[in-house]
Amino acid sequence: MEKVSAEERFLFDLQGFLLLKNVYSAEECRALLDALRRLEAQDYDDRWIMERGSKQSMPTRFRLSKESVRMNGLLRLDPAFDVVMDQPRVLARLQAFMGEPQLINTWSISKGPGTPEGGWHRGIPPTDYSVRNGEIRSRMLNVVTFLTDNGPKDGCVVAVPGSHKNNLDLPWGDYHGLGMPGSVAVTGKAGDVFMFSEAVVHNGLPKTTPGTRSNLYFNYVHKHMNVAAFEPHNLQHFFVPPEVRARFTPERKKLTEWMEHCRWD
Repeated sequence: MEKVSAEERFLFDLQGFLLLKNVYSAEECRALLDALRRLEAQDYDDRWIMERGSKQSMPTRFRLSKESVRMNGLLRLDPAFDVVMDQPRVLARLQAFMGEPQLINTWSISKGPGTPEGGWHRGIPPTDYSVRNGEIRSRMLNVVTFLTDNGPKDGCVVAVPGSHKNNLDLPWGDYHGLGMPGSVAVTGKAGDVFMFSEAVVHNGLPKTTPGTRSNLYFNYVHKHMNVAAFEPHNLQHFFVPPEVRARFTPERKKLTEWMEHCRWD
């Protein structure tokens, strides 16, 4: 397992995130992007989602806006995305910053020109981030894989460094884009990976450039977190059926152990 440096641990604790360069090759990005484009072009019968979920449940293919599409449940849809689960450089840092990670949610977002900004949010409160006896522990951590370049006008992620430990809040809805105090645009090239504690306040900037920007999002929690209590209306996208999970390697099965305690039906 790759060693996580003291400098990286310092930066993650200071900022609440890390940007890893050149994690995936151009060929790996192309293979993942080709699989994603195939999924985005398909139609899906999502009646089963409404039967098992609720009116709040997202469909498999979800239009965030006219120019932006989100795909939910990537591991269920295509084995091409299995390699993202336990990429060695990423996994080493997940273990350093979480202890015992479990993968719960997988999705993608592709943005076209004209996609508006999102809304400021966080997945967990700052109380779910701590450092004790030199060990960093974030209860939830998001891993964003850039399949295409993420420039400042490509609808990239924007985050507030240090907000994973903030004690004072602002009315997030009153601020737009980089108008949020302390916010920074997270830019990078295809193949880079942005890892951040979900306690970090973050958003997505508008896309004003040509072409399509596509990212993968793999969300991990500590193994002691009750996955079923987190967005229960979208649990059907988190869970991988046993016949699909059977293809996983032992390491990937270990990262999805919580699924052994669930029933697909």
